[in-house]
Amino acid sequence: MTPVQTRTRPPVHRRTGTATITVTVEIPADDPRLARRLTAALGVLAQGGGRVNIDGAQALPPEPAAEAPAAPPALVIDTAGREVTVHGEVVPLTRLEFELLAFLARHPGMVHTRSELLQYVWETPDTGLPGRTVDVHVRRLRAKLAEFDALVATVRGVGYRFTRSRDVEYRTAPAGYERDRVLSI
Repeated sequence: MTPVQTRTRPPVHRRTGTATITVTVEIPADDPRLARRLTAALGVLAQGGGRVNIDGAQALPPEPAAEAPAAPPALVIDTAGREVTVHGEVVPLTRLEFELLAFLARHPGMVHTRSELLQYVWETPDTGLPGRTVDVHVRRLRAKLAEFDALVATVRGVGYRFTRSRDVEYRTAPAGYERDRVLSI
């Protein structure tokens, strides 16, 4: 930091007793906090009845903006309410379609075979059948998910996997449920 230069003029108006003081301060451009603190301190001086004129204020970096609230997720899978919404619109799913989507989304990135899906979603033992019913339900589920159909990915020759995405929220409890429980204790 360079030394501070000051220059004082004689009082402009002898009746009011005001004086003009010019202060030149050079601060590093890579330290925006120092510029903000200095500007705030000069603002305090102005509140005392003086007038502060800041030259070069446009060169100051802007204050960091407050973070905008996060956008709601585009696809919400609410297991407690047994509801799936896409952009806030409820997607009508059958019981098995919902169970299939919830099971796959509960384990994102994991590949599940048709026989596993028959066992865990349909709750039927593996009887050696080819599992075409799983394929039909996946096709119908993808059609209802519209733009999010690619989230239910086919792993050729093996089964299906739910792809991770930032646009998806998987809820296991109703919104605000934990907060209500804590307040009632």
